[in-house]
Amino acid sequence: MALINQFQTYSQKENTVTNNVLLMLSRLYQINPSYYADYMAAITEASDGYEVIPSFMQQVGNKGNGIIDGYIQIPASKVIIETKLSSLELKGKLLKYTESFEQAEHKILLHLSSQRYSEADEREINEALKSMVKGAPVFFYSKTFEEFTVQLDLLAREHPYEKSLRELADDFNDYCESGGLISNDRHILRAMACGQSFDLNVKHQFYFDDAARGYRPFTYLGIYSWKSVRHIGKVENMIVADYSATAGLTVIESEKPVTEQQEDRLIQAIEESVAAGWRIETGHRFFLLNDFHETDFQKTSPGGIFRVRYFNLKDTLGNVPDITASIAEQLNQQTWE
Repeated sequence: MALINQFQTYSQKENTVTNNVLLMLSRLYQINPSYYADYMAAITEASDGYEVIPSFMQQVGNKGNGIIDGYIQIPASKVIIETKLSSLELKGKLLKYTESFEQAEHKILLHLSSQRYSEADEREINEALKSMVKGAPVFFYSKTFEEFTVQLDLLAREHPYEKSLRELADDFNDYCESGGLISNDRHILRAMACGQSFDLNVKHQFYFDDAARGYRPFTYLGIYSWKSVRHIGKVENMIVADYSATAGLTVIESEKPVTEQQEDRLIQAIEESVAAGWRIETGHRFFLLNDFHETDFQKTSPGGIFRVRYFNLKDTLGNVPDITASIAEQLNQQTWE
């Protein structure tokens, strides 16, 4: 028998996704309006003027014409959400939604998808909104489903004794994952077997592998040796590069732009590895790690691993901490076969 989820999980149509996002927000408000206010402040980066909790005041001046004894106010506001599953809405269509805003309102326009507009596109949209909208400005935000789930999880952690909030965060995350709206690769640890390269891998917080080898998406890389994952780090960049003492480092491809600091670090790691006898000057992919921590995630079954082993940290730990040091600490208490 399947567990009941607060969110309908059998369709990926945009209207169903939008309905479930609104259901999550309305449910959050029902649990506690202040939670909803904190959540929206975080999602919209605390844009001034958006309030959902009444202000209760007394003895308020009536613009020079007497004193009001009791005064309750919630400023007018409107949030418009455009939902796309895995693409970006046409900018022209997005700008047309401004017709639904009223002059006196605090105006928020949210684009929600698995993708985000680039910073340049966001600036362009915001500049266009300034010239199109009368009265108060429209605050435009491009957000991903993952950002929505992460922020809800952070809110639940701030209120650990609020069971309904925790259930809401878990159910919404499960819905987004099962619907393909977010990837669970942020919870994936790729443990790589290290033999004689262990000291180099740890010293330079990196791993090298044949560039022709494929891999599934992952966020954390573990250094495995002596029947245990001994260190883990978060992947900072994945770089395919060739190196020679005369030509230096030639980047062939990379997951992210290669910074000068990353290039210097990789050159040093390659040079020391080559001096130790590793022929990695060409044809290799390099995984640069940061937030690197020692752990002892032990294998209890006989034998070692053949090169690589993947772990879903959500299955191993349950609630996966955002801090790598906390993950390393919790893995110390776990074993695997």
